[in-house]
Amino acid sequence: MMAQPAFAQDSSANLQGHVDGAAAGTTVVATDTNTGQTVTGTVDAEGNYAIYGLRPSTYSVAVDGKPAQQTTLLIGQTSIVDFETAATTTATGEAGAIVVTGRRVRQQSTPQAVSTNITPSQIENLPQNQRNFLSFAQLAPGVELISPSGAQQLQAGALAPQNANILLDGMSFKNPINHGGMLGQNFGDFGNPFPQIAIQEYQLQTQNFGAENGQSASALLSAITKTGGNKFHGSVFVDWQPEWMVERPYFDKKNNVPKRDSSRTQFGGDFGGPIIPEKLSFYVAVEGTNQKRPPATFNDVATVIPQNIRDQINSAVSLEFKQRLYFGKLTWFATPDDTVNLSAYRRRQSNLADFGGTAVQEHGHLLRTNQDRYQLQWRHSAGDFTNFVNISYDKATQGAPNVSDGPEYVLSNGTDTGSRIVELGANGFEQDDTIKSLTLREDATWRRGAHTLKAGGQAVFYNLNRIEAANFNGTYFVSNPCDQTVSSCGPFDITTATPFAGRINVNPAPGLKAKSTQLGIYITDEWKPDDHWTVNAGIRWDFESNPNNKNYVTPAAIADALRNYPGWAARGIDPEDYISNGSNRKPFYGAFQPRIGAAYDVRGDGDLIFFGGIGRYYDRNLFIQGVIEQQQNANVVLTVPLTECASGAPPAYCSDPEALRAYAAGQGFTGGAVWVLPNKVRLPYSDQFDLGVRKRFGEINTTLTYSHIESHNISMFARSNFYSNGWYTVVLTPDGCMNGGDQWIIDFTPNGPFPNCPATTGQLPGFNGKLNRGLNNGRARLDALFLQIEKPFTEQSTWGFTQALTLQRARSNVAQELNSDEFYNGPNLDTYGWNYVNGIAKWRSVTSVNWRAPFGFTVSGILNLSSGPAFGNIVAPWTGLTGPVPQGACCYANMGGVYFPKKDIAYKRLDMRVAKTFKTPWGHEATIDFQAFNVFNWLNRTYSSWGAGGGNPPPLTENGQVGNDQRQFQAGFTYKF
Repeated sequence: MMAQPAFAQDSSANLQGHVDGAAAGTTVVATDTNTGQTVTGTVDAEGNYAIYGLRPSTYSVAVDGKPAQQTTLLIGQTSIVDFETAATTTATGEAGAIVVTGRRVRQQSTPQAVSTNITPSQIENLPQNQRNFLSFAQLAPGVELISPSGAQQLQAGALAPQNANILLDGMSFKNPINHGGMLGQNFGDFGNPFPQIAIQEYQLQTQNFGAENGQSASALLSAITKTGGNKFHGSVFVDWQPEWMVERPYFDKKNNVPKRDSSRTQFGGDFGGPIIPEKLSFYVAVEGTNQKRPPATFNDVATVIPQNIRDQINSAVSLEFKQRLYFGKLTWFATPDDTVNLSAYRRRQSNLADFGGTAVQEHGHLLRTNQDRYQLQWRHSAGDFTNFVNISYDKATQGAPNVSDGPEYVLSNGTDTGSRIVELGANGFEQDDTIKSLTLREDATWRRGAHTLKAGGQAVFYNLNRIEAANFNGTYFVSNPCDQTVSSCGPFDITTATPFAGRINVNPAPGLKAKSTQLGIYITDEWKPDDHWTVNAGIRWDFESNPNNKNYVTPAAIADALRNYPGWAARGIDPEDYISNGSNRKPFYGAFQPRIGAAYDVRGDGDLIFFGGIGRYYDRNLFIQGVIEQQQNANVVLTVPLTECASGAPPAYCSDPEALRAYAAGQGFTGGAVWVLPNKVRLPYSDQFDLGVRKRFGEINTTLTYSHIESHNISMFARSNFYSNGWYTVVLTPDGCMNGGDQWIIDFTPNGPFPNCPATTGQLPGFNGKLNRGLNNGRARLDALFLQIEKPFTEQSTWGFTQALTLQRARSNVAQELNSDEFYNGPNLDTYGWNYVNGIAKWRSVTSVNWRAPFGFTVSGILNLSSGPAFGNIVAPWTGLTGPVPQGACCYANMGGVYFPKKDIAYKRLDMRVAKTFKTPWGHEATIDFQAFNVFNWLNRTYSSWGAGGGNPPPLTENGQVGNDQRQFQAGFTYKF
């Protein structure tokens, strides 16, 4: 028969099947071969049984004491074990023992979901340049790993990574404050968000997952951690990559840039076993990384500058990265029906970064990521009822503090504050995010005949804090003292030199704190009327108490200025929509999300299945988007000339930032830039539809899926300075002026008036700078075909492979890069119409292979091919712009996906791993491995709007290489006991 409902809690799996000839009430016993835990189910009147909420593992399944059958349960799936039996009877006619004559075992996932399982064998054997469990997500169709800062981020569904969600042991690790999707993946380098050695396996659902899960408008990744067992076991490992194993990047070789210092050591181990056999077990894991690598940009300044400063920017200082990850878990089998897991996780990470190019090391940041999480999970079963209770407490911080104190010093050309030849001293920007959360989650499942009902909910109580310091420590601009007609210049102390200008924040923004409660409830039913049909229908409702800084009151000066701003009136913008009085920003109560899916098994044996689904998926807006107006409106950054510093007795403000702050404030000033958020902020959501077919060919599983996703309410802040007649820009003509149009980057709108021109009052009266208006009418659309082919690679198999092919058309009316807060290239998100999504490929193919070769060798590889990302088009007067340029404008800038690389295959990379395992005389295993990344050293270029897309016509190529993509090697050693 076909399976019963394929329900599974985010961190569990199910077991079900049919027993021919069994009497109602016959016991089915499932035993976890790792922990020894025994769970029972009962056969109903129709001969069916089901056991829900099992820990993914290998189980022996027995009926009435007969020889057990073995099956492996994967996360998020249902394993179906059918017993074909012949029933015997006693002399009294009562049902007797069950004699097993055959079995059928197969896997089933949620009918409508597009899902991919990453198995323990894949995690252990596939090549991997960084120990980041997210890296295997590339094996799923429709999913891409992007690394805007080096940190891995999960992207899917034509949306930014913040719209995906990642669950560990059933609880979300999503970042509610900042971009990146997962906590700690917003900025920084090669951080692993969790010790990979502690990850047992995971499932990635690209779209159309069930109503149990929320806070995702794109993809959902559900991972589970390992647990202790009935036997003591453990392992230690080290991966080694010295400098000589890393080739110079292509353009470093081409430009004769010397090879710079780099090295990496990754290490760790785990240990687990029984405290009380079959009752209480423990598991602990530790991982660490020490890495040095050169800055991405070689420090090479063509201008003649003082030699001591040149020595600083050409120093051999490396970007240092250190990370320590700790995980511990206790598992208590309190009763045969009750299992309790208690776990703790700690992450400590630091990353010396943000220098190179024109910035010296003291100008960098020490990027810091710390996280502590404690989680309690209780599973209870009672016949056809299973219940999960999860409680977690989380405290996480991620910040970018300066590595040095004092002011910033900028060496400039002459008296031009816009030219930054070299940046010294402390960096002018710092930020810090802090998250504290308490999460309660409840999931209950009931089996009632052909129906399986599931209901539950989640409550998250957040305390959020964001600190952003811009120009707090002040900046001194110093003219380059060197004669450009000579080849060298003597030493120069910029800290005691005479500055010609200073810049400082005279009204620094305070740290912002907020509390918010997120609620989500759902109910869903999976109905199996016969051996062929499975129908899954459910509805979910989500709510957030404070999604947009509801207590914020717009300062009176800004409110009055907006009400009297002629540009908004001419443009038809109602200022009251953006003025908050502290009580007119109401939460949204309408986030209802119906979801339905169905599957038809043609023969009822899991061999050929047609499936489809449709549903709505709400997400959340980020805290940074809700508080950015309050932080930015508080900041007033002023640049003042410092002519008195050249006198014989320079004032204190020439070297003291606090004195500079007082001096600048005393010069008299208007307000700075203004940011405003709409009072009615709509939550982002996507409507998803899929239709597909699954077919088995022997041991090979195939899936072909058509995907369509319509996403709504993408949010950004757009430029909203308008002249009195409603124009966004103005072009001066001999007779006066004309409308310059909306498709321009313009950071400072000239105020006017202009001769014989009706366009006046470009600046918001009383303020000086950009006026940014929050908009959330952005949309995205995805049409895609996903092809999955897989021969599972397990502990018992000799070989296996996966193939994920994605053909997609990802488009959006928001012509900006993913992860952006600011639409700085126009006054409306749809200014440039619909384009491809910047950064997303048209097609991508990822193939993985594992082979247990003779003599104890294991060979594996991953081949990644793609069209390369879409990129925008920026045209400036110096790159082919032929028409008139508006006053104050930089360039035309369509930052959507206007172009694709010229090559059909613009990205290609083959990674390989060869490992040899030795058995020790005492029964342990020692494995040595050698890995090669980008085996053929293929050049994978970067494609940016400013580079490949810059100009008319654009070059469609640029001299940049994807970060950390040159050929590299790595040696490793693992010892298991």
